Amino acid sequence: MFEVNTERLKIVPLNEYNLELSITNFNKMEKSLGLTVTDKNIGAREKNVFKIRLNDVKNNNSKYMWYTTWIIVLKSENRIIGHIMLKGYPNEQGEVNIGYYMQEQYREKGYMSEAIDKLIHWLFSNPDVKYIVADTLKSNILSQNLLKKIGMKFYKEDDECFWWRLKNYN
Repeated sequence: MFEVNTERLKIVPLNEYNLELSITNFNKMEKSLGLTVTDKNIGAREKNVFKIRLNDVKNNNSKYMWYTTWIIVLKSENRIIGHIMLKGYPNEQGEVNIGYYMQEQYREKGYMSEAIDKLIHWLFSNPDVKYIVADTLKSNILSQNLLKKIGMKFYKEDDECFWWRLKNYN
């Protein structure tokens, strides 16, 4: 199975099977990947997001890594601590949209910036990727600070969100 590694983290794209398991039986998905089995069940909002990713993966199976949820595994605990979602292959402008989530007890320890930074390097190795794009709620200061930390620049806003992007200089 493909994965991207840092010193502390493994970032693993969920294939169709494991993405489906994450929706129906999260613990079984953890077990199938050889991870520490927790008592975690995903909430309704997270489940809806995973269902969208699953539908996109089914429709784009040969490029599933661009449409799926990538789990973030803390190596020292062999446990899932968060995830990053890719929302599709680069569009006509070369943009790849990402979303992310970190379990509360693992926030503000640098894990998410480490994971996103590593995944961005992988994304930018594809010549079709010109920008990485993310949005944050206007009220989510922690997320805005994270995006600034990894070098993203504010470039637009709508009623609810600020939009950020990072240019590929390769």
